[in-house]
This record gives sequence, C-alpha cells and structure tokens, in this order.
Amino acid sequence: MNLALFRWNCMRGLINSGKGYTTIVMALLCLVLATSTSAAERKSLYFRAGAGIAFSENATFSDVDCHSVSPAALFGCIPGNDGRPIGAYGDFEKSVALDIGVGYRWNSWLRTEVFFSYRPDFRFDGLSNFAQLEPTVHQGVEGDAQSVSVMVAGMVRPLSLFGAKKWFVDPFVMGGTGMANNRIRPMVFTFPDTETITPNGSHTGFAWTVGGGFSFELGKNVELEIIYRYTDLGQVETDVGTMNILNRSTGEIINNSITINGTKADLTVNETLLSIVWFF
Repeated sequence: MNLALFRWNCMRGLINSGKGYTTIVMALLCLVLATSTSAAERKSLYFRAGAGIAFSENATFSDVDCHSVSPAALFGCIPGNDGRPIGAYGDFEKSVALDIGVGYRWNSWLRTEVFFSYRPDFRFDGLSNFAQLEPTVHQGVEGDAQSVSVMVAGMVRPLSLFGAKKWFVDPFVMGGTGMANNRIRPMVFTFPDTETITPNGSHTGFAWTVGGGFSFELGKNVELEIIYRYTDLGQVETDVGTMNILNRSTGEIINNSITINGTKADLTVNETLLSIVWFF
C-alpha cells in the first residue's frame, strides 16, 4: 500500500472509531509506525542559517511589585494621569533577527531542530503617565534592549505527510520551546525639566514560538525557506538599583541616592525570515 494512503486510512479509521485522548494518541502512533517504513535515504542532518526582521507588539513597563517600599517601587499602585495604572506604555519597535540551527530530517515530512536566535537592537519607545503631571504633558521613555534565545522546534510538511502533489513550493508549519535571555540598558524617563535614568537589567526565562512558511528547492541538497514566526520571548526586566535624576538643561545630577525596585515588560514579536538549509 502507498505509504501516504496507509497513514491517511489509519488515522481516519481511528478517528471514526471514537473520540478522546486515546484516539488521538493512537492516531499519532499510527503515523510513527508508517514513518518507520519510509525510505532511509530521506534521513539527513542539516544546517540552517537565516536573517530577517522582528517587529514587537505593544509593551508596558510596570513594577515587579507596585507595593514595594524598600526598595521603593518606581511607579506605584495608584492610577496615572490618564486613568490607567502608572507605567511606561509603548513598544520595542523592530530589530534584525539572526538564526543559526542544526537539525535532523527524519523523512520527507518531519524535521526537528535546535536553533539559536539573536535580536540585537530592540529600542523601546513609549510614554509614561505619572500622576504628578497634567494629562497633557507627555513623558517620553526610551531604552535599548536585545534578546538571545535557544529553542528546540519541530517542522511538519502537510503535503508530504499525506502524499499530496507538490507545487513549486512546499508549505510547512512549525513550533518550538526554549529559553530566552533579554537585556536592557538604563532607561531614560524625560520630564519637563529633568531626566530620570533607571538601572539596566537582565532576565532569563521560558520562551516559545509558532509559525509556518514555504520552502523552495534550490538544488539536490539546498533549500530556501520563507518563514513567519510569532515568538514570545518572556520578560524584559530592569534590576533593583539606584536611579539618577538629572537637570535636562545642564546635565547636573540632582539626586542619585534613591534605590528603586525592578520593572518588567513582556516582549513578544512577529518575525519574517529568509533561511538557507543545507542537507548533508
């Protein structure tokens, strides 16, 4: 029996026989069994390199603990001058995204990969809403961040999975999980007469991604991929430390003795990349 037809009939029979987790698990086992009979020559190590642009979604810096007194919270728990909780509202704009990955092609439709991503230049641009000022006064906030992540991902090609006729491109879907380290330099809050500079910071935590794209065969062992990913890189955090308050006109330090608690913001991005894949 044709391998793709065997997979399809196996899954259809199981799904029609009932519902629930047992049926789903058995269907997946059916796919694995079918895969074991696939041609060995389709298995291959590969290397992938890619580059593109990551666009951030809206982000808001808030206190790690708005009730903190020692050290003091930067924003606090009260509403700001526009009725929203006090914070810094904006986004991280965009950054170059660079990828390097090593993986294994198990057959014509399944790949797994470990990949490293570097996004060096996220610039946060936003406005804060401290309650002390009039609502018409805009308090600019700026900061430079970068992100490094390592993830394990899987990629499935639906056309190859079910033996459908390929076009000149082959679509795929992907997903993965891993860790991201996000760093930010000191942030600058601009007031009418002063600037407040808060500490830099670093945070490492869970990250995940989902996406898809299209691949083009450039040669026997080379493919070009166009990839879209939605990636949650976790949080960007500033550390506990001393903030500096400067006179905007003269640059003179007005106060550098106030210790503040950390702040945090979520970093989520939409990424578009071009990758070259070399199979060995």
